[in-house]
Amino acid sequence: IGRHPWLSPWQMEGAGDLAMAQRALEALDVLHLKDRLVSTLSGGERQRVAIATLMTQSPHTWLLDEPTNHLDLHHQVAVMKLLTDRAAAGNAIFMCLHDLNLAARWCDHILLMYPNGEACWGPAERMLVPNALERLYNQQLATVEVDGAPFFVPRRT
Repeated sequence: IGRHPWLSPWQMEGAGDLAMAQRALEALDVLHLKDRLVSTLSGGERQRVAIATLMTQSPHTWLLDEPTNHLDLHHQVAVMKLLTDRAAAGNAIFMCLHDLNLAARWCDHILLMYPNGEACWGPAERMLVPNALERLYNQQLATVEVDGAPFFVPRRT
């Protein structure tokens, strides 16, 4: 899966390509699904297969839209850890996240995009503050610290 950009027309995947695909499927906990049709997979399984496919393409820059969408907590953490490891290995990781708590726990820089077109960019600890987030979401938030990271909960108003 995902090795086509590296192959010439009519070239089949070699042993190295297949090994890379197997490692990616194992890393995303979907190797057991390798013989299933994509149309039979759940949303979370499809999401993990898509990330495994991207992994086999060996990109230097990753552009991801909601990479943890449809995933249970265990797989959300596994995906965020994998992406953090890729960033530590020198890859640039850009992702759209709506889950403030995942962003607070795993991201080092944040871009806030306001409905009026305004945008603010900076280190996570400077961007993920109640004032900026309440303005962004038009929602009051309670903030607690968990393991050194802020955790945001919408207030009942």
